[in-house]
Amino acid sequence: MDHALELARHVGAELVLVHVGVIPETPAGVPESMAATVTAYSQVVKDRLAEDRTALQQLHEHLSGSGVEVSQAVIDGFPDTGLLDAAREVDGDVIVIGTHGRTGFKRFLLGSVAERVVRLSDRPVLVARGTHKPAGGYRKIVVPTDFSDGAREAASVACELAAEDGIVHLLHCWQLPPMSGAFYAPVKAAEDLFRDVRHTLSSSAAANLEKLAGELRASGAKIEYSSVEGAPAHALQEWIDANDPDLVVMGSHGRRGVRRFLLGSVAEVTVRHAACSVLVVHSAKEKKSHA
Repeated sequence: MDHALELARHVGAELVLVHVGVIPETPAGVPESMAATVTAYSQVVKDRLAEDRTALQQLHEHLSGSGVEVSQAVIDGFPDTGLLDAAREVDGDVIVIGTHGRTGFKRFLLGSVAERVVRLSDRPVLVARGTHKPAGGYRKIVVPTDFSDGAREAASVACELAAEDGIVHLLHCWQLPPMSGAFYAPVKAAEDLFRDVRHTLSSSAAANLEKLAGELRASGAKIEYSSVEGAPAHALQEWIDANDPDLVVMGSHGRRGVRRFLLGSVAEVTVRHAACSVLVVHSAKEKKSHA
């Protein structure tokens, strides 16, 4: 809520509070022997829904004097799909969601509403966590980039969300091609080859980073950049742990279905493991293709 409120205040947006829950219906064809049990269960669910509606209204009233236009909605459905439906209905620019922060094997098996929303959404999703408060904008944002259109779009969004004294750090992670480990050559020749390849990849990364930084600085943003050798998901996580940013802003390639679930993505790994907030920017092209 803190992140959503400050984000809305920073960009002049409306804040829509959404609660998603299954609204019970009176079941048909219940055997007489089960009638009392079904009635009791339905009453418990109705009471819980009434409590949730009251809590949502109280939160709305609490935020009404915050300087941000606030509205509310109760959606009938499951949390992940219901939240996505609500975002489409109000044409939301970004979904802001918290996470319980479970990690490890249990988290992998159970997943979370946050991860499913990130995977299925056709619009940006901010997974809020960590101790940094975004009052006035974020002060240290890292943008992992592969120089794709989606990564450039994420970098532009990061510049919009940065505080007046904030810094946007562009990070490019690169590694030797997978087949290089199986390359057969005399040791000295192999060392020379790998050294040349590393130099070429590093130099190319530096040139691309400088070009992108120059484009973003034209908007008045304060830009830093660096490149590191390593697998993107692992290298990014190490950078986050070492530098403690307020926010990670990254693009998504938008793969869907079983292939996306099996392959995963750097975005999903980062959402699962980063100690700070993560904003996954689904590109305008992706949103249009899933409209």
